[in-house]
Amino acid sequence: MRPTQVNGRPALVLRTGGEIVTVLAVRLEGGLITVLYAVRNPEKLSRIHRETVVGR
Repeated sequence: MRPTQVNGRPALVLRTGGEIVTVLAVRLEGGLITVLYAVRNPEKLSRIHRETVVGR
């Protein structure tokens, strides 16, 4: 597991054998976790390898 941010939310990236298998992200409200997002779709996870630079 590796802590990171996904779409501006705190998240964990889970790997097995070097491959990303799950991304868990949370929504925080008032210091509490109110929603847990889990992505396991291989097609969606393939995009997590690319870092997108956001600029103004």
